[in-house]
Amino acid sequence: MIVGFNVDAIDAEKGEGSQGNIQINYNPEIQEITETRVDAFEEPVARIDYSFTVQYQAGGEQAAHIRMSGNVLWKGDAEDVVEEWNENSVLLEDIEAPLMNELYRRLISEAVGVANTLSLLPPVPTPKID
Repeated sequence: MIVGFNVDAIDAEKGEGSQGNIQINYNPEIQEITETRVDAFEEPVARIDYSFTVQYQAGGEQAAHIRMSGNVLWKGDAEDVVEEWNENSVLLEDIEAPLMNELYRRLISEAVGVANTLSLLPPVPTPKID
């Protein structure tokens, strides 16, 4: 279960080719998993460091990007989570879906605000009324 979600850095840049036919891609990536202690819990938690990139491509060239990095604190089976990462560089199957869903939910929401500030298309489909 996720007991902490932190964004530590945001980097965004818009290039000259950021108008017109734009393709938007997302890339969440787990960087590292370590065991840590949090005062609120007796047992250790897994600290999962992530990076999340939204890339805007136009004509095969990068037109803009939004990059975020931070960490998620996962409570439950911290030792197993860390061990699986250290041995195989993969998430345990039972935490992968909830973790990745939460990364997408929170970080795409954050990226919408950053995209608005840079006058970029939001990185989600927006409804259109004809």
